[in-house]
Amino acid sequence: MPHNGQVRRVLHSIFELQLKLSMLALVAMMIIIVADVFMRYTFNAPIPGTYDLVGILLAIMVFFGLAKVISERAEITIDIVDNVVPPVLVRLLMVIASLIALGVLLFIFWSMIGPMISAQRYGDRSLELNLPVWLTWALSLVGLAGAILAAVMTVFSSGKSDVSDERGTDI
Repeated sequence: MPHNGQVRRVLHSIFELQLKLSMLALVAMMIIIVADVFMRYTFNAPIPGTYDLVGILLAIMVFFGLAKVISERAEITIDIVDNVVPPVLVRLLMVIASLIALGVLLFIFWSMIGPMISAQRYGDRSLELNLPVWLTWALSLVGLAGAILAAVMTVFSSGKSDVSDERGTDI
């Protein structure tokens, strides 16, 4: 059985890869939109398929970017309670928040399976590129699976780390 540290390193590598894919999707989305606007207004010739590509890239950007944010507990947090209650209670609240986040992500994952299966079953295609819609759902589910792994990891590490290291961006 692999050591806990090895598992964490592998997971962090996966989350880092997902983040890089998310960043590439964002850059590609920006380039496509700028090129489409330029072509539309300069030559009155928009790039065909821009709408579909931006939708697919947006799904990749959002769902593949979640894992790294969750694994590093870099969510935006409001720490009003943190300064008032003892550190033990802060750790307990962090565990509860991690469990709620895991539950929400699992619910979203479960809710996305039905539409993906329906899109595949009925042969739904994208408007401009005629791509199967279920592929976008499948890519989203892969990204969301990484976020769920990150949430599971934070559930098991929330109570163990120093509170100050576990906080995200404070408001």
